[in-house]
Amino acid sequence: RRAANHSHNLLRTIQTTNIINNTMKLYQAAAALFASAVVVSAFTPSSTTVPINNRNIIGTRSFVPKFGTTSSLAMSDSAVIDAETVEEGETFEFQAEVGRVMDIIINSLYSNRDVFLRELVSNAADACDKKRFLSLTDGETASLAKPEIKIKSDKDAMTVTIEDTGVGMTKSELQNNLGRIAQSGTKKFMEALGEGKADVNLIGQFGVGFYSAYLVADKVEVVTKSMQGDSPQLKWTSDASSSYTISEDNSDPIEGSGTRLILHLKDDALEYMESAKLEELLQHYSEFVEFPISVWKEKTEYKQVPDEEANTDLPEGEEPKMKTVPETTEDYELMNTNKPIWLRTPNEVTEEEYKDFYQSAFRATYDEPMAHTHFSLEGQIECKSILYIPGMLPFELSRDMFDEDAKNIRLYVKRVFINDKFEDIVPRWLKFVRGVVDSQDLPLNVSREILQKSKVLSIINKRLVRKSLDMIKEIESDEDESKYIMFWNNFGKYLKVGVIEDRRNKDDIVPLLRFFTSSSGEEYASLDQYLENMKENQKQIFYVTADGKEKAQMSPAAEKVRSRGYEVIYLTEPIDEIMIENVSEYKDFKLVDVSKEGLSFDDEDKEERKKKEEELNVDHKAVKDYLEGALAGKVQKVQITDLLSDSPAALVQSAYGMSPTMQRYMKAQNVAAGGSDEGMMGSFNQAVLEVNPTHPIVQDLERMVRSQGEESDEAKDFAVLLYDVAALTSGYEIEDSGDFAQRILSMMTLKSKSDIRDVEVEAQNVEQEPVEDNHENV
Repeated sequence: RRAANHSHNLLRTIQTTNIINNTMKLYQAAAALFASAVVVSAFTPSSTTVPINNRNIIGTRSFVPKFGTTSSLAMSDSAVIDAETVEEGETFEFQAEVGRVMDIIINSLYSNRDVFLRELVSNAADACDKKRFLSLTDGETASLAKPEIKIKSDKDAMTVTIEDTGVGMTKSELQNNLGRIAQSGTKKFMEALGEGKADVNLIGQFGVGFYSAYLVADKVEVVTKSMQGDSPQLKWTSDASSSYTISEDNSDPIEGSGTRLILHLKDDALEYMESAKLEELLQHYSEFVEFPISVWKEKTEYKQVPDEEANTDLPEGEEPKMKTVPETTEDYELMNTNKPIWLRTPNEVTEEEYKDFYQSAFRATYDEPMAHTHFSLEGQIECKSILYIPGMLPFELSRDMFDEDAKNIRLYVKRVFINDKFEDIVPRWLKFVRGVVDSQDLPLNVSREILQKSKVLSIINKRLVRKSLDMIKEIESDEDESKYIMFWNNFGKYLKVGVIEDRRNKDDIVPLLRFFTSSSGEEYASLDQYLENMKENQKQIFYVTADGKEKAQMSPAAEKVRSRGYEVIYLTEPIDEIMIENVSEYKDFKLVDVSKEGLSFDDEDKEERKKKEEELNVDHKAVKDYLEGALAGKVQKVQITDLLSDSPAALVQSAYGMSPTMQRYMKAQNVAAGGSDEGMMGSFNQAVLEVNPTHPIVQDLERMVRSQGEESDEAKDFAVLLYDVAALTSGYEIEDSGDFAQRILSMMTLKSKSDIRDVEVEAQNVEQEPVEDNHENV
């Protein structure tokens, strides 16, 4: 009574604290319940009971037919009857606590009830696997029926039947493995055979899979016949309530041995009677299971038969006219025709097989992978994997480069598909890499839907990243340069994200980056190629950011460097500026943004350069001061420089200022987050206006200031227009486009009036000239 009261209170605590929504905590609560019952109960826990934190429970597969991992909650050992005789319709009671814990498992453990088929098929495969292993050591059973799994639905009876020709179960095994929550039969089997035998590892180890049947069924019947000699055919029946029944079965006999699960579907689960739905789930979860899986389905074939009506008056000797009629048949159809080539050694797999596997596994019929790698991990961690680099950008990634629904890495445990949405299996910058990973060491939770962080995951992650980088380098080093250009056009953005997010592998990614430069024309160039083209004694790598290659070429900031014979790298995408902030140096050469204030060159003396700029600012102090006054609030300061050659002015940023590209990005982020872009232009005030005193436009402005004075509207419009042009060519946006247009129209009008006055004056001069002078001129 004390144990029952304690268990009752513990379960009530579970319900009131709403732990049901957390799978792992529920599982721990069930284990705590078990522990409290053990203290005062009459039975002793089985020696095979595994601690709750043991990795073999969390994320491994347990017995054939995989009806759960263990905690001997259901019955005491004294209730397990070894004798295989069955009284007619024997009924066995679950303990009340067991029924409630089973309810938790059924209703809260799995987030997607489609997985019931995965779990039950995995059970069947485990049973077949165990039978095959035992047959190798028992000469009498070597000639038993070939292991296979068959699935059939009956719409009239509203049932789905899953039948295997596996090892089957005796009465005591039914009680131990189905009458108890989480009884680990496979664990016992492995321990009985001893540790360290490779063949034993073929036997699967799953979790509480059998009880997933109650996700879709309100009643389950298990008809089974053990491969042990003279074993009767038995039926286990339960509706997941407080009891189950074991009786002898006289329905369709099972040949040899095996198990037949009959699921009586719930009213809201009738979709699983459709063969198309079953086929879809099998293709998704179990297409690489080793044993044949067949589904009973209706087939329609078209046959040519004589057309009796058309042949009524057929002349003798003529061939009878035929017609096409449909013929419907029902039969089993094999589902898992694909072979898991990752389990073979690489030298056994041909290039054609790698391509066919990629196209079938990832539904990419029209895509040929650019590269693949096939490898395995051995030692403390066992893992087999194949990775591919697609030949084209997958459709789902063309809409969103980090689409959460994109399924790139398919995770298997012993050929059974687990999930393809584990975020931590590879970093997100490798979202485009596709492949399969098969490992029994992965730390899954008990429902095998959540991948837990662990050292094992970290090791697998590192190896997948390393192998992916090796594939990319292999494409880069190919003699056909067009292959890497195609790769870069498809996946270059992902490598830039890798530079930002993956510090561990940044140094390996940077040499793989490609850019347009002022000297590369329409071709891409790497940083190594830039270094090869550097001027003698050059110690800096120059770059400029812009919204596209054409705007980068127009940039006055880049002009300052090009005019001196230096090559400039064009960063033309919003992500480039964030990426380049993580690459301050490359092979001891500093990367320098030419659009920042204080640009200097290695071939000139800094003191001399400073002195020269001071002299320029003194010589053109009038126009400098005027511009600073006219553009107050728009620029931080005005600087006279001789670095510009063709442009009248340029806007540059201070050392910590944001480029125009970054300003637009920040604005968009702020608006997307629900903020306003008002006030975001405060960073725009960090801009410095650099003015070329030798340019005719600047010289005209300087004359206006001297002749018309600082109050001249014409000079002010001229100054603001100079700023607008510098902003546009430097990549900034015009704050007030209407005001800008008005200034353009004013200048055009002024120019037109001036031209008209010139024409009128010229006409008056012509009229006043003497006629004889005109003759002489003629």
